[in-house]
Amino acid sequence: MSEVEAAKAIKAFFDAFNAHDGEAHLNTHHFPHIRINDKGQVAIVQNASEYLPLDSVLNYLTKHEGWHHSTLDSVEVIHASPVKVHFNIQFSRYQADGSRYAVHHSLWIVTRKDGRWGIQARSSYAP
Repeated sequence: MSEVEAAKAIKAFFDAFNAHDGEAHLNTHHFPHIRINDKGQVAIVQNASEYLPLDSVLNYLTKHEGWHHSTLDSVEVIHASPVKVHFNIQFSRYQADGSRYAVHHSLWIVTRKDGRWGIQARSSYAP
């Protein structure tokens, strides 16, 4: 079941994100990694050394949004093959007091390379 194994990479992404574990977070990705943001801007990161450190992302979210943690609310398979799965996901962002301040819908593409599942591309309406 490729869908089940591929979905584990998404859960691992959020677990590492919330744990502030940059190495584990990076290990949930495949490269080149593509992200399309809320403005339609495309970022292509060719390898792990080009990826923005997780601490920088989390510091930005904390400073500008009051971010404390994120939740993975839903994961729905759109298309699947033995080596690639498209997911429709929803995640939420929360402040330290537990109030949810943002809900985002995203399309994530998870691929199997070198025997492991990793996130290859993300398109979301999150800044």
